[in-house]
Amino acid sequence: MRSVLFLFLLLAGFLAPSLVQAQKGLKLGFFALPQNTWMYNADDAAAAKDVYSHRITFGMAAGGSAGYNFTQHFGVRTNIIYSLQGQRWQSKNALRDIVTHNQRMHYLKVPIMIGFNTNTRLSKVIFSMYGGFQAGLLVKARYYNDDQTYVPDQELYSNILDWPSEYRQHRWYDYGPVGEIGVDVKLTYNIMANVRIRADYSLVDAENKNATYRELENGIPVIKKFYSDTRPATTNMNGGILFGLTWTITEQ
Repeated sequence: MRSVLFLFLLLAGFLAPSLVQAQKGLKLGFFALPQNTWMYNADDAAAAKDVYSHRITFGMAAGGSAGYNFTQHFGVRTNIIYSLQGQRWQSKNALRDIVTHNQRMHYLKVPIMIGFNTNTRLSKVIFSMYGGFQAGLLVKARYYNDDQTYVPDQELYSNILDWPSEYRQHRWYDYGPVGEIGVDVKLTYNIMANVRIRADYSLVDAENKNATYRELENGIPVIKKFYSDTRPATTNMNGGILFGLTWTITEQ
């Protein structure tokens, strides 16, 4: 407990000089974001291990940023982000061999965040944190696995019409809270290096529960749902470390 208190006081003492006066200005930048991604579904998580066993899934995001500090320590930021995310899991096939499944999702995201940062004039390392809301657009969806035993049987699917694509199986939009916290390092008088922990959480079901297909029954096409009525929502969750550069165009 004493060591934690000591570290807190040390950090406060380190940041205190930077609270005296803050940087203002229009800011532009770019960043890369290695991330851990997950599409959480309660039914999948509760399934037997030979049906669904989640594996750590790595993704990547990158984009540009723009913002403005409108008071001494507070500002607004927005990004345009292209995010590669999804999930990876394992199951066992009929021969009891382990099969690895990959669901890869590509989103275009635009967050709006407000935040706080300490000053750059008296300290080269400053603290920053931002939080807000983001909207996302699904650009691409892809699924693949490494099951070597599966052989397609065309007759099995001869009575299936309009099978939904991977894209149609998922909701085309996404939104939810987003936040980041970390440090910025002053490289020159108007260029900062950014290192922050960033996470976002979806408030929308990633799956399109309205997806349907048609199945021929006695020669008559019958519309059926792709997902069962009892399947719970699937939630996108992402977290990673942001590495970026920010350029201040104007400064006071």
